[in-house]
Amino acid sequence: MNANKLRAKIKEKGLTQEKVAKIIGISENSLSRKLNGKKDFRLGEVILLCQALQIDNVEEIFLH
Repeated sequence: MNANKLRAKIKEKGLTQEKVAKIIGISENSLSRKLNGKKDFRLGEVILLCQALQIDNVEEIFLH
């Protein structure tokens, strides 16, 4: 996962980590661990992130 690109997308959409965590149904702490590579995103979370952040190229962010 390319955390820098994901963080940039979050910022580009004007969202905070808190708001993104609520959108995908996890705690802000869990999101932080996932962004820092300590935990992996589940498929459902990736789908919700792509919808919320309007990510068209999933591979670019999640399959690196």
